Amino acid sequence: MEEEFSSSVTLGSLVRAPRARPRAPLVLALHGMGMTPRSFERWLAPALDAQELSWWIPQGILPREETGRRIGYAWYVFDGDQERLQRSMDEARAYLIGLTEMALRALQPSRVAILGFSQGAYLGSYLALSRPDLFSALVCCCGRPKTEFVADPAAARGLKVLLQTGDEDAAVPAALVAKGVAPLRAAGLEVTERSYPGGHRLTPEMAVDAAAFLA
Repeated sequence: MEEEFSSSVTLGSLVRAPRARPRAPLVLALHGMGMTPRSFERWLAPALDAQELSWWIPQGILPREETGRRIGYAWYVFDGDQERLQRSMDEARAYLIGLTEMALRALQPSRVAILGFSQGAYLGSYLALSRPDLFSALVCCCGRPKTEFVADPAAARGLKVLLQTGDEDAAVPAALVAKGVAPLRAAGLEVTERSYPGGHRLTPEMAVDAAAFLA
């Protein structure tokens, strides 16, 4: 029987691996700003058993104090300056590339995909679109593809893209979503868009649909 790690574990206190199945497709799940891998795992719970996938949930590289002195994490710093934003995203991008390469050695997955929520969706899109040699699929949940930082979106034509939005999500309006999607379609990528009831949150229905898309 193929070895399976079905219980939640921590890798170096920086990555939760609620499902780590050797040679199965691997999903790198990037949480939103102020979250933790553990809190994001709870949101992803409906997806974890929905398909035969491996899941790694890394911790954002920047700690930040949240309400009630709870510590959450972010992936990058954004103050409105696009050059500083790209430098900050590049730091997180380099970290996640190293993490993906470690996962490839450890689990030998058949393929690797990214699911990102909110801030994780922006970063995940930048990572997947700029490294299509590493990633086969991308799910952007309550975020948009950060296409303006990608030198050649057409190089990622083989990447499957699912964009999930809440129909009451004030943080990601339709015009902002369209800004990220249009360059991908112009470059020849196939993008699936799905809207769900609700606001700025990954819902159980979204989680299950994402798992099916990535399987």
